[in-house]
Amino acid sequence: MKKFNFTLIVGILLISGSALADGNLVGKWVEVEGSRHGAKAGTTPHGAHVGDRYVAESELILTLTVEKQENRSFHAQWCSQYKCEDVVGVIRRDGTLLMADEDGTYTGTLLGDTLELCYTQASPAFRLAACRDMVKQ
Repeated sequence: MKKFNFTLIVGILLISGSALADGNLVGKWVEVEGSRHGAKAGTTPHGAHVGDRYVAESELILTLTVEKQENRSFHAQWCSQYKCEDVVGVIRRDGTLLMADEDGTYTGTLLGDTLELCYTQASPAFRLAACRDMVKQ
């Protein structure tokens, strides 16, 4: 029975990293509705201004489009329906992702076909730690 459990665990680990096993992140990743969670403190710079209206982050539809990848390094666009930010990233040897945009850092873990993408930002007036699930279209 112990051999079966060990084999099952190894199989699950291999399957869970399968999308990163081939190293191909290129494509459009979309947020899974209802998957956001996190905490913030202070006055947030996040959101978008559309004319005179401020759109809260909770109203934004976010995507990650990996445009170019060379080995384990990649360039992407982190976009809402109103604007995009350039992102650079790397796939670590353990399969996790590290990314940075103009004002914060991301970490990512692939669980099956779902990328859990977490963002952190810190300044004297604002702190944020948040995660969301993304799936590749």
